[in-house]
Amino acid sequence: MKTSLKLLAGAMLALGVTTGYAQEFPEDCVTNNSLYTEYAKQKNYADAYEFWAQLYAQCPNFNKNVYIYGERILEWKIKQSKDDATRQQYVDALMKLYDDRIKYFGDDAKNPAADILGDKALAYLIYYGNKADTEQAFQWLNESVTKRADKADAKVLVQWVNLSFKKYQKDPSFKAQYIANYMKGSEYMNGSLDSWQLRLEAAQRDSLNPKSPKEISTSQSFISYIKKMKVGMVGQFGNSGAADCNTLVEIFTPQVEEKKDDQAFLSNVTALLARSKCKEEPLYFKCAEYRYQLAPDMESAKGMAQLAMKNSDWDKAIFYLEESLGFAIQPEDKADIYLLEANIYYKMKKNFSKARELCRQSLNHDPQQADPYIFIADMYRQSGPMVFPNDDNVVRSLCYMAAVEELYKAKAADPSRAAEVNSMISAYKKAYPEKSQLFMKGMQPGSKKTVGGWMNVTVTIPD
Repeated sequence: MKTSLKLLAGAMLALGVTTGYAQEFPEDCVTNNSLYTEYAKQKNYADAYEFWAQLYAQCPNFNKNVYIYGERILEWKIKQSKDDATRQQYVDALMKLYDDRIKYFGDDAKNPAADILGDKALAYLIYYGNKADTEQAFQWLNESVTKRADKADAKVLVQWVNLSFKKYQKDPSFKAQYIANYMKGSEYMNGSLDSWQLRLEAAQRDSLNPKSPKEISTSQSFISYIKKMKVGMVGQFGNSGAADCNTLVEIFTPQVEEKKDDQAFLSNVTALLARSKCKEEPLYFKCAEYRYQLAPDMESAKGMAQLAMKNSDWDKAIFYLEESLGFAIQPEDKADIYLLEANIYYKMKKNFSKARELCRQSLNHDPQQADPYIFIADMYRQSGPMVFPNDDNVVRSLCYMAAVEELYKAKAADPSRAAEVNSMISAYKKAYPEKSQLFMKGMQPGSKKTVGGWMNVTVTIPD
């Protein structure tokens, strides 16, 4: 096999197939490039290694693929190593590979030096394990994140925040910096998510474009990947002991006046306080107001809505929520805003029809929620006298049956809420009349009945 590939490479060289490289590099490099590439494309790294190593040693600036394939080849060699000394030899070679890629191809627009340094840090932590110098890895990650911001890979952001957390565990005085890094990591991830979401929506609108299916698939994959990374980072922060309201207020209150013109700072603190369930803190409202005065965005408009709700100014709260919705990009954010607005119509304005419409809008953007169904169920439960003003409790029980159907949907949407929802179902079913009473009203098990009025739904009589 190796002989035939050598002959093929020689023939290609003779025919001028690799003329571009032949003019710049020695013939051996051109030949070795052809040979290792053929093996590497087939994931035959055992046979690729010899030719790749010769090319890398002689012509390290041959092309970027030397490093792309080289990473895969060396990782394969690490996994195949039979003893620690051999394994370490290839791990060290991998670290040098990253350094050389920065040296020769660090100015690449698609994968610049900062990205490569981030990849090196991740590989270093994996392959050095407990022997890794985490401070060194943190410095590499810090440089990568600082330079790449929301273009940094999600894994790099998560590991950067993770090492920040470990530094805080060792040194409590690092708490404020850990929180700051967590805020930045969240900001950059959210920025990346927004970029991919906009790309996804653009491709979905341009459905006739033959490139759209691939763009949709790519965008969905990256969105899923980033969200998965973000879940772990958010969970760690929530359990870190640094996320309590008192700590956040203590850290950020002294900074607010000095940074009241810093849009990024105000947005990040507002979002962090909201995620940490500190929306009743004066600091939350102050940051939201300052940010809103500079230039409204989703979080600041939501903050202004929360302030209006605190003051029982429901119309103003709705105004700010509608404004916030205009800035929202992520489906989950839109779902949350619709649900906040639904809650006002449901509990404060008693406009059940509008509240249900908003609940359904929320579900359109995030179907895996229980709360919209629970809200609708509670509104149905209360509606017996409204839709059946001249009927008895037997007929009005149809509203409870409709409510229970919504609760079953809630449980299916979010199984983690099953125990809570089951308790509600049991309570609602106590309002069901005896089967004989239903029968007297012409309501037999399995039959369907229409509930009119604002509800306008069809209910199946339960067995």
